[in-house]
Amino acid sequence: MTRRRTRALGATLLALAAAASTVGCGADVERSETTDVRRVDDGVRQVANGPLPDGNWALHIARRVQLRESPGGRVLGMIRTRTVFGAPVYLPVIERRDGWVRVRTSMRRARSGWVPADAGPVLRQPRSIVIDLSDRRMRIIHRGRVTHSYKVAIGSPAHPTPTGTFYVTDRLRTDDPFGTYGCCILPLNVRQPNVPQGWGGGDRIAIHGTTDTTVLGQAVTLGCIRASNRAMRRVMRAVRLGTPVTVRE
Repeated sequence: MTRRRTRALGATLLALAAAASTVGCGADVERSETTDVRRVDDGVRQVANGPLPDGNWALHIARRVQLRESPGGRVLGMIRTRTVFGAPVYLPVIERRDGWVRVRTSMRRARSGWVPADAGPVLRQPRSIVIDLSDRRMRIIHRGRVTHSYKVAIGSPAHPTPTGTFYVTDRLRTDDPFGTYGCCILPLNVRQPNVPQGWGGGDRIAIHGTTDTTVLGQAVTLGCIRASNRAMRRVMRAVRLGTPVTVRE
């Protein structure tokens, strides 16, 4: 991956940078380094059309399509087939109605909207992630059952981790498991509204790894969620693009 490409990644992910000098979204002060990342694609299965059964679903955007405020309504923006990191776009489905699908997005001005149902296949998401800020744990839910639970570091009181319902936009592996971001990064479709003054690393929130396990269970980051490299490797194997992530108090 070229330096130019890596710098482009760093401009969009909070705490991910690739030029000569960077600061991460983990601890309040972190060392500078050069970080490279590799996209990890998913293998997913399509489900039949029609009403959606209970569970989590995602729409794979197979062609460029306009996002609308309502079915056939005002255009809010354009949804492309690739994320800024080059991954296929999978958007969680909120509801489906008369040839239209309402989805969550990563757009700044439109957290959700409607796209034509023929924009791509609707796929089952068997897992979800729940992050509890109160006990500082990340839990993986598979078909309603907790299968894994990991201690994590969360945002500091000055830069708290945003709460709400989000989703995994990309799955990235770094070239240095001992670096600021550990082995792996799961960018989310949420941005940090409390960016520190003078901060130039972007505002995307992510779940990422670390080798400094002493920070786990503490509120010390600039908003991102940190887990051990061992935990992140397991999570990377388990979750798909578009996996829903709930962050709650």
